[in-house]
Amino acid sequence: MKRERQKGWYWPWLLAAGLLATVTVNTVMLFAANSDRNGVAVEPDYYKKAVAWDSTLALQAESEALGWRVDASLSRDERPTASIATAGTVGVTLTDRTGAPLTGVNVAVTLIHNTAPNDRITIPLKETAPGVYTAHSRLAYLGRWELRVLASRGTERFASILHPELVAGSR
Repeated sequence: MKRERQKGWYWPWLLAAGLLATVTVNTVMLFAANSDRNGVAVEPDYYKKAVAWDSTLALQAESEALGWRVDASLSRDERPTASIATAGTVGVTLTDRTGAPLTGVNVAVTLIHNTAPNDRITIPLKETAPGVYTAHSRLAYLGRWELRVLASRGTERFASILHPELVAGSR
């Protein structure tokens, strides 16, 4: 005897396939949102920074009132003896509002590359010439960098964000 199929036998299977597809898509989206491949980063201590937003605005106003100007340069060290830890040089030039070099300033930069925003490098710079501050750092990526410059001299404080590019063969 041949067994007859009931009408609508496929509906439970379609429902199960739809639920499985939903779980699969959500799992893929969860993985994509949490992976670092996307270049997505969370600002460290973002809550503290948000709470202290007034002090950030005050530092920005203080920086503008000082009239200091900053210029940055990045160069790759192509010497055979260069290690990955000191593969490049970060340079910052500080001048006052008249263009005179600023000496005796404590300068630190935070380096952030656009393709690896979670790999932040914060380094102090040393004065190598009047108004010129440099340091060796790991510059593993070519392309656009974000440099967050913090400078202080006595009670004067200055902050700026620059976006220089490191190009192949730059020296």
